[in-house]
Amino acid sequence: MPIGRIQKLDLKLGEHKLDIEQTRILLTKALRYLADGADYLNELDRAIGDGDHGTTIARGAKFVIRDLETAQPSNVNEVFVLVGKGMMKSMGGASGILYDVFFRAAQDAPAITQLDCRTLTELFTFGLRDLKLKTKAEVGDKTMVDALVPALSALDQAATDSLSAALNVAAAAADKGARATVGLVPKFGRAKTLGERAIAAQDPGATSIALLFRGLAGAVTETDY
Repeated sequence: MPIGRIQKLDLKLGEHKLDIEQTRILLTKALRYLADGADYLNELDRAIGDGDHGTTIARGAKFVIRDLETAQPSNVNEVFVLVGKGMMKSMGGASGILYDVFFRAAQDAPAITQLDCRTLTELFTFGLRDLKLKTKAEVGDKTMVDALVPALSALDQAATDSLSAALNVAAAAADKGARATVGLVPKFGRAKTLGERAIAAQDPGATSIALLFRGLAGAVTETDY
């Protein structure tokens, strides 16, 4: 599943800002796209891990989707928190913890009822802050951080009110960051034990983040928001 291929998602959204329900739909669509990448992620993970990263991510995404379909959040933040809680509950392990930390950090941000480029950046910035408190991983350590940091930097620097344009820029940056893990020596997790034998592999954790951002971008790519 090449990251550059975007599944077309028919989602009609309000101009520049998404309300609570539209945010719920946005994340549902993005998680479906992420789950569809399971085989691709498993293939990458077989080179440096147990070969089940995609299966684990897909299990978490599908669990959260079921939660989101029945959820009645009172603000946008709660939608993101639901994603984190569901990923942790259904995935467990390191990936579940890290996704939980990243999404659940939205509860610390000021409550919002509309999502746009600025507020999405703020929510994700809280997520990165909490991840840095949880893990010492930095860009270059061959982890999800290699895709996440450039994606958020691109999102923050996007000089546009268009959520679609900003997310496409962020997705491209995440994709580039994931591909840049080829040639790096892993510093964390099971892959660390492989040392230089893992240099030629692309990190599946970074790639799952890239798929997540591509899914978010794909959900709004057919509209100019």
